[in-house]
Amino acid sequence: MSETSPDLTRSDRHVRRLSHIMMWAVTVLTGLLPPVVWGMWLLPDISGIAEQPAPGGGFSGGDLGWYVWPVRLGAAGLATISLAITVYGLINLRTLFQETARGAYFSAEAVVSFRQFALASLVGALWQPVEHTLLGVYLTVSNPHALNALEISLGSGNLEAIGAALLFFVIAFILAEGRKRHEELELIL
Repeated sequence: MSETSPDLTRSDRHVRRLSHIMMWAVTVLTGLLPPVVWGMWLLPDISGIAEQPAPGGGFSGGDLGWYVWPVRLGAAGLATISLAITVYGLINLRTLFQETARGAYFSAEAVVSFRQFALASLVGALWQPVEHTLLGVYLTVSNPHALNALEISLGSGNLEAIGAALLFFVIAFILAEGRKRHEELELIL
């Protein structure tokens, strides 16, 4: 059924239209994320990251002569792990919105995509403190003007992200149950 079909309810048309908008928003975000993350580390003068406090005080003291291209590539490489996890989750979220835009709310693809998004969210939330620690060590070891430092932190933001990811898993379970019941109803009818 098309989005403009007279058989659709008003709320169904709204959900499909919103899903279509969200699908395109996630697509744009997925495309913009890599250049922004890599640009932040590879072009520190433009991004202003060198003036921000970094993990372990990696940018403190002295000039930025130590922050040479190989060091930038290493920092961008560490950030790429988080980026890959996020992009994987966003691609699956896009698939979910794509399915709901066509009215397949409980399709197998929609349920699996949301489950993969939940998994990527959890892995990303667990990886974030590890990445923070690794970046801190990497940047302080690379900086001759700062003492080497190991900074391990797990803050309320990390715990909130882990909690949200676990909530996504509960929602994915509910969607899977809804799909199973939808299939049972279709068999009865």
